Amino acid sequence: MKTKNFKFQILILSFFTLIAFGKPLSQEAMDWVGSYSSKEIEATDPVQENKKIYYYWQIQSLKRVVSPRYIRLLDIAEYSKTGSFLRKGVLFTYNGLNNSEVEICGNFSSWKCLPMTRNRYGIYYKLITTEFQNRREEPISKFEYKFRVDGIFDYDPSNQNKEEDGKGSFFSTYTIERVDFEKNITYRILDREIDEDLDFKTVEFRIYSPNSDTIAIVGDFNQWNPEHDYLTKGRNGVFSLRKKLKPGQYLYYYIIDGKPSLDIFNHETRYREETEELCSYISIEPKKQFDHIARDF
Repeated sequence: MKTKNFKFQILILSFFTLIAFGKPLSQEAMDWVGSYSSKEIEATDPVQENKKIYYYWQIQSLKRVVSPRYIRLLDIAEYSKTGSFLRKGVLFTYNGLNNSEVEICGNFSSWKCLPMTRNRYGIYYKLITTEFQNRREEPISKFEYKFRVDGIFDYDPSNQNKEEDGKGSFFSTYTIERVDFEKNITYRILDREIDEDLDFKTVEFRIYSPNSDTIAIVGDFNQWNPEHDYLTKGRNGVFSLRKKLKPGQYLYYYIIDGKPSLDIFNHETRYREETEELCSYISIEPKKQFDHIARDF
């Protein structure tokens, strides 16, 4: 009985989620019901206005590969992990009907190979976020990648853009011309275990405040001193700052143009006993020992 109730709750949640994102029963959505044709997703212009939303079950129903493209994906299962239904990034696919394991390796993971998910038709897929940078912390718009298929490297046969890798083969490339971003952003923990000290994690604090001039952050990690850590304002109105922090629990808040403010989109808050102030809260888990090294192809 509990299982049936849980499934019913999921269905209800799914229904209202689709309503929230609009047009749940539009002709566009109905075209996917019953059998699936890859024509729609193949015909989508990769340089779209980023308004189209795909559903998780659409990706699960792919019967053949599509070239890389930036998409917005509504994934109900993601809510339990991130608190958001919407995922955004570049969709990569590979036809591995006769293969048991397919991974994608690229400059977005320091060439560490990441497992791809296989759908019921033998199409492997992976959504890679666009929020990654090179070792000099510069944003990257050009994806360089290969697939590792049952242990053997291969470039993307669905993508005609490729370059020589200097070792007698090729890697595929995909360049993003435009991406959208969420205004309701908060901190993120960057796991770059290949080139970081295992005793620390890099935390990027972010807040969208285009009309502000200066933003500083105060917290347990800087003795609550507003002069220690100022955020840098980007062209898109997002202020950001990266700090290396040891695993633990921290309280913090922002000073925006001289006025204190919680991290609005971080739903975790705690009271600071010393001052009886409500603060934003972050918990950083310790890293696991990196037990394998990315293979060099």
